[in-house]
Amino acid sequence: MVLFHRILGPDPSASPEVPLVILHGLLGSCDNWQTLGTRWAEHRPVIAMDQRNHGRSPHHPSHGYPDMVVDLLDTLDHLGLERVHLLGHSMGGKTIIHFADRHPTRCGQLIIADMAPVAYPPHHTPLFDALSDLDLSGFERRGEVDAALADRISDPGVRQFLLKGLYRTPSKQFGWRYNLPVLRRHLADMTAFLPLGTIDLPTLAIYGTRSDYVVGRGLEALRTHFPALQEASLDAGHWLHAEQPDTFHDAVNAFLG
Repeated sequence: MVLFHRILGPDPSASPEVPLVILHGLLGSCDNWQTLGTRWAEHRPVIAMDQRNHGRSPHHPSHGYPDMVVDLLDTLDHLGLERVHLLGHSMGGKTIIHFADRHPTRCGQLIIADMAPVAYPPHHTPLFDALSDLDLSGFERRGEVDAALADRISDPGVRQFLLKGLYRTPSKQFGWRYNLPVLRRHLADMTAFLPLGTIDLPTLAIYGTRSDYVVGRGLEALRTHFPALQEASLDAGHWLHAEQPDTFHDAVNAFLG
């Protein structure tokens, strides 16, 4: 499956610099990375992708990391790119971990943002329930959707992140750009641990000290599977690139050189 993607900066096929590919997390899209991607594109081609069942990429009844690895490979082949740097946040981080395990020769440097090769409890169910229970046909303004979600999702930052997936359908009603039923059904697949070998590629693990995704056992797992690991911690939660964009930008730039 060829994914929807946006190319920022120079033409990847003509640039001497290795392109940087960015993969978003669960319920995100390439739009989440437009600002940072544009800044990195001053130095190299940047390609931000929508993973399957998200954004403008195709919806499909299957959603697991083997699927997403094949999607990434198909899209790189479609673009004629033999080798790329990879940056993935959360679900996107696990995608690039397993892509690098299976296709190391297609990878340059890896940036894994607040994710580790461990199993996580599937704690997103309340979010999916809140989104799925909304009848979007009854809303005329984005603020009305936000107010309706506030009863079950108290954090305004989380609500604003989710509302980025709201769009107007051809009939002018609201809809979600992510495939809620399929993603909910595959939550266990996205949070499970899959067998993983040793990945001897230059890798930066950048994580939030106020997030529980990496601190502790996650960091130990990263050190086990990535012998060339470098680490950068930010005073942030799971959405560290949104909370500390300048620090995140500089850490990635310094790592890529």
